[in-house]
Amino acid sequence: MKKFYPYIFPAAALLFVFFLLFRWYNLRTQREGMTSLLSDGVKIENLEPAEATGFLKGTKDFKTENLEGAGADLGEVRYEVKDGKVSFTVSAVLPKLSTGKYQVWLKETDSEGKRKAMVLEYSKGGYVGSASISSSTLPFEIIVSKEMNDDAQLEEILLKGMISEQE
Repeated sequence: MKKFYPYIFPAAALLFVFFLLFRWYNLRTQREGMTSLLSDGVKIENLEPAEATGFLKGTKDFKTENLEGAGADLGEVRYEVKDGKVSFTVSAVLPKLSTGKYQVWLKETDSEGKRKAMVLEYSKGGYVGSASISSSTLPFEIIVSKEMNDDAQLEEILLKGMISEQE
């Protein structure tokens, strides 16, 4: 029995390494084809004012989804999937804030991953913000929140909506 003692620790270490390699390979192959909102390669870009104006004026046939909330707050998302990007404008009728700001968050539908997208700006028709993101992240949820602190924590959810694949 003493002649096997020197082989026990190296065998256990080798089994542990094979277990880690197997787990790494499985996780890597499961993630291929899926693009997460939290990936480094996914950028959320603010739209230029000229591009955003088209969404606001309704010059094209954009898809529209209503944002739903618990209170009397109203909002909608107008979006277009084109050239591998989802361009969208969030507009919401919300009370004017003296402190804090309204932010738009993007949330993955199949997990708890969420990412801050933009801050809504006050204009004549309410609060408005425009951005674009890669279409490989579809579908995702749009969340409008009231934020008192500028951090990575979602504070008070006011409105929610969903952008999904275009038919």
